[in-house]
Amino acid sequence: MNRWTLVILVLSATAVVPACGSGAAPSATEPPAQQHADDCVVRLHGKGGKGSPTTFSNGVADLNPSGNADGWGGRQWLYFPQAEYDAARGIVTAAVDTTGCKRVVIDGFSNGASFAASLLCRNETLDGRLVGVVIDDPVTDVATENCARNPSVEVALYWTGALEMQAPAGTACASIDWTCEGGVTVGIDAYAKRLDVAVQGSPSSTHEWFRDAPELEEWLRP
Repeated sequence: MNRWTLVILVLSATAVVPACGSGAAPSATEPPAQQHADDCVVRLHGKGGKGSPTTFSNGVADLNPSGNADGWGGRQWLYFPQAEYDAARGIVTAAVDTTGCKRVVIDGFSNGASFAASLLCRNETLDGRLVGVVIDDPVTDVATENCARNPSVEVALYWTGALEMQAPAGTACASIDWTCEGGVTVGIDAYAKRLDVAVQGSPSSTHEWFRDAPELEEWLRP
């Protein structure tokens, strides 16, 4: 074996030995995780809930922001007085702006549903991006009085009946540690009338979020 043959063999052996601790050779570059979407659903949790990271499915972003105030060991949406409303609205708009949403459906549950109704009745459109609002088992407060809903925004109201049994119309919210604008519940019939929308029965008879309400998909269809 001559000198040049020996050099080639040494170089070849060195090329196939991985560096210590490097593990397997890197695979082809993976595409970056999706961060933006044109179509978005904004979930507004109930009192005591909390937000979670945004997820993406079939081109739709599922945004789960966290409320603007403490409540029941978690977070809540405090949408009165005006300064709190502005803070809560700011959280929603920041989530929508960050994700680049062009068409938005808001899906609120319980305390989050009451905040969603407040947004709706204040003529909120998220700068023309709001397509519709699902109000699911809300605390029926006075936020819907003199409702000025934008006619371009769809609305659906779901009701399990569980909250009516716990707090019929006229119940003082402070006595049961509920959050409601005006201090007392008004009942689902008055609430729906002010929203000018029919009450739809939820699939559940207990206070549970109807997260698969058909409007969430229907309103975002082209």
